[in-house]
Amino acid sequence: MRSRSPLLGIFNNIGLKNMTGRVESNSRGQTFALAMLVESGLGFLGLLVAWLGSIPLIPRLVFEREALTRGIVATVPMIALLLLLTFANWRPLVEFRRQVEAFVKEIFPSSSPWELALVSLAAGFGEELLFRGALQPLVSHWTSPAIGLIAVSLLFGAMHAVSKAYFILAALVGLYLGWLAMSFDDLVAPITAHALYDFVALMVMQHRVRRADPS
Repeated sequence: MRSRSPLLGIFNNIGLKNMTGRVESNSRGQTFALAMLVESGLGFLGLLVAWLGSIPLIPRLVFEREALTRGIVATVPMIALLLLLTFANWRPLVEFRRQVEAFVKEIFPSSSPWELALVSLAAGFGEELLFRGALQPLVSHWTSPAIGLIAVSLLFGAMHAVSKAYFILAALVGLYLGWLAMSFDDLVAPITAHALYDFVALMVMQHRVRRADPS
């Protein structure tokens, strides 16, 4: 039996499948709102953890050109990985791609580009505030920077663990973003890279889904 993301169960409960007309439009709005709520909720959780752990966030959230540029440049290897995943024929990567496409087909089949952009932005802020902003410094303070980076990256991978391949790839992305945050003591670049990558990935996968199933 193929494993499924816990989020799919949440979204299925609002009746995304087998709906047309006004009901489908309402469901689409509910799906978008729920996606924003989940990702934003992670950000608020990150703020809470940072506050409880006395982890300063504001000094690492200075939106300057240098940090934004660094985040955009940092997206390039991630986009290269996306291209590899999109065209690879290795069986584990093919299965991974099918799982991602199934997720997009079920959750974001008719979402507009601006909706995908907002969800990606919320994911960039929410997940980076929690994982790289709060948890990684906290675990690093308790242990060491290396252990904090690895432990939180594994947790990040576990949160996305639809399959073993998904877990490994997400953990590797977590390591990359964690290194970026740790090396420059900055959250703007990881947020930018995360949000931009998510947007490109969602757009690419949505295009593939629509091309495979024009209906």
